[in-house]
Amino acid sequence: MQYVILIGSEELTLASVKSIEHYGCTHCYDVPEIGERYCVDYGEDHIFYDFAESIVNDFDKEDLEKIPFKKPHFITMVYTSEERVKKVIQQNNFLRGIYVDNDYGRLLPIEEFIRLGMPMNAR
Repeated sequence: MQYVILIGSEELTLASVKSIEHYGCTHCYDVPEIGERYCVDYGEDHIFYDFAESIVNDFDKEDLEKIPFKKPHFITMVYTSEERVKKVIQQNNFLRGIYVDNDYGRLLPIEEFIRLGMPMNAR
């Protein structure tokens, strides 16, 4: 599975993700066995949202300086379909005012990430 990291202020929580209507999904549910995980199931594919507070330790100093939030919150968006996650991120009701880290050297405001065509890998 692949993932991108959503980075926001203290308001970025799984509750804010749960408030989004995920168009076309068949079922949404918490996965308490995994910790703070929320699954959006589309039948053929799915997206897991994991609240990942300790992931801050994986960022180097230069990347942390690019993040404009005093106490950033991190949610990994783990997906099985790149096409699906791109559609979700482009939904007009998806989170805005956050940053996206594609885990391949791109750490951008979500609006810029979308404008660049949502580069999901090192290409």
